[in-house]
Amino acid sequence: MRRIELARPAAADVAVLSRNLELWPVLREVVAGWRVVEIETIQSPVRLPDMPGIVRTMQQQGTSFGYASMASRIRSSGAKVLVAVDQTAEVIEELGRLIPEMQQILIAHGSQRPENLLNHLRFESRSKRILCVWGQSDVDIYRGTLGSSLDCRPVGSLRNAGYLSKYPLLSWRGAGQSILFVSQYAGVREEVSSDSKRSVMLKTLKNYVHRYCLASGAPLVVALRPPASAPHAPNQLADERRHYKRIFGGVGLRFTDPSKAYSTYIASDEADVTIGVPSGALTESFGRGNKVLMIRQTPSSGTYYGFPVEGDWLLTEPTYEEFAARLNVLRAANREQCANQWRAGREYVVANAESDAPIALVRELIAKALNGAI
Repeated sequence: MRRIELARPAAADVAVLSRNLELWPVLREVVAGWRVVEIETIQSPVRLPDMPGIVRTMQQQGTSFGYASMASRIRSSGAKVLVAVDQTAEVIEELGRLIPEMQQILIAHGSQRPENLLNHLRFESRSKRILCVWGQSDVDIYRGTLGSSLDCRPVGSLRNAGYLSKYPLLSWRGAGQSILFVSQYAGVREEVSSDSKRSVMLKTLKNYVHRYCLASGAPLVVALRPPASAPHAPNQLADERRHYKRIFGGVGLRFTDPSKAYSTYIASDEADVTIGVPSGALTESFGRGNKVLMIRQTPSSGTYYGFPVEGDWLLTEPTYEEFAARLNVLRAANREQCANQWRAGREYVVANAESDAPIALVRELIAKALNGAI
């Protein structure tokens, strides 16, 4: 039930979506020191004296009661900047339309893929909108795919920066012997046979990892999916563990604890090689200078599991023999030498990936927006 209020919200500098703060705790570091108004996107509270203005906004702007009440709350607080993660695209677009004078500093939740931009996440160019992306690769993909003039700033991964602010990189990372497999488990979709590209890619990769670990005796760690974009469904973790115990039968197997913050990041920094499709976790680990092996789909079939830079870290729909040979090479290689040899590719995909600098860079943008400098 929607909450009714009488008091005006406390004066604020920055508006942040409550859902983003719940799933992205690093945002609290980003906005620390400024007055913040939290905006609820579901059943947002309504201030009774604002009702006439909310109704006018609905009539004049053709919007819903919920969006009109969110806009009213932001205006009543006096906030000049909205900080939001790009996954809440519909909310961001509507608030940009209703409050065009408010600066938006948007945070990319992952690295860009042309297929996602064309079908899902895309933003129009606005004079008061900045999208903070992971790397120059994202800028090039955004412009090359959409021909967009959106102001994209390659600051790096904010979630990766949040990890490094708590766990600075250590020289011994990658000294372990285990292989880390990063799960993409999606419940029932993982259990049924399908000819979708996603299903075929994941089934093939899991088969390759199983065969390799049985043949080599290499210990395997599975990074279970954390509640990064939404809370876990009931029984998801138990189902996920059962799935991998069945898939990787006969292999020395351990699991990360996804209830622990940054569990996949820690496991990847401790592993010898991290394996998976080109997900955010693999991309960030690559950026941090770890040894990774990403398996992408043939570009002609789409970019859902694509990656923009060729190199020893990447194979395109390989045979098992090609997969095993490349993994042997990576396991025999020195992590630091790989990091140095791969530096240009790493920095192109994820800027500032070895420090928490993205937090300061986003804070700088917010400060400039509050001072009217952008």
